[in-house]
Amino acid sequence: MQNSELAQHELLVSYLKIFLIAVSRLKQEQQSKNTRLTKSAKEPFILQKLKTAIEENFRTKHSSGDYAELLHTSPKVLAKITKTHFNKTPSCLINERIITEAKRKLHTQCKKVKEIAYELGFEDEYYFSRFFKLNTGVTPQIFREQVGYRRAG
Repeated sequence: MQNSELAQHELLVSYLKIFLIAVSRLKQEQQSKNTRLTKSAKEPFILQKLKTAIEENFRTKHSSGDYAELLHTSPKVLAKITKTHFNKTPSCLINERIITEAKRKLHTQCKKVKEIAYELGFEDEYYFSRFFKLNTGVTPQIFREQVGYRRAG
């Protein structure tokens, strides 16, 4: 009789262990799903903050690492989010904004290229010219000749 009771006790303990393991696995799966949902729910917020940060800082901050720091995230996470939503890197988005502003200034302002370069955060006008040509296919001077200078107003 004692062996029978001992066997039943061991069987109940084993079933209880199996039950606890199953519950633990379910909890881990649920937490994993919640974490993924939370991360994906934050992406639009991060993208909006990135857009605002670029708009406010593109003249002084040119690296994606600077923006990752501003958004309290890692450069790798920021790159993954922008690649998923825009199929572009953060650097590409920053460069596009700089080029848009450079084109606007070249078209509407009679300033020298050196002045525009400095206003956009470039210490060296030659580096700015290389950057501009790499992104547009033409130098700032040729761009200005092609589109012509037009007074804003």
